[in-house]
Amino acid sequence: MTAIAEIQPIAPADEPAVLLLNNEHAAELSLLDAARLSHMLRQSFHARRVGALDAFLIAFDEKADYDSTNFLWFRARYPRFAYVDRIAVAKTARGRGLARKLYEHLFAAAKDA
Repeated sequence: MTAIAEIQPIAPADEPAVLLLNNEHAAELSLLDAARLSHMLRQSFHARRVGALDAFLIAFDEKADYDSTNFLWFRARYPRFAYVDRIAVAKTARGRGLARKLYEHLFAAAKDA
């Protein structure tokens, strides 16, 4: 079995690869442009990647300046929360438990917060 790469914060240098993987999954996630992705990452509570870019997760908390209808629904109902806006796994990296690891990492960060 292949070892799971370390989970790392999404850095500015990672943004082109994140944008590419996001837009490969635009039907599920929604199409982004570079400016929108940069804004989302600046506002995120938790933005992580696995490997060079085998997978990524972007989540917001209640303090984010974000206009998603689904996010705003949570903000109107809960004083504190962590909202997963998008998660994607590259086709070549599926079946390795990367999404589960990203969620577990988020849950730990939310608990600590």
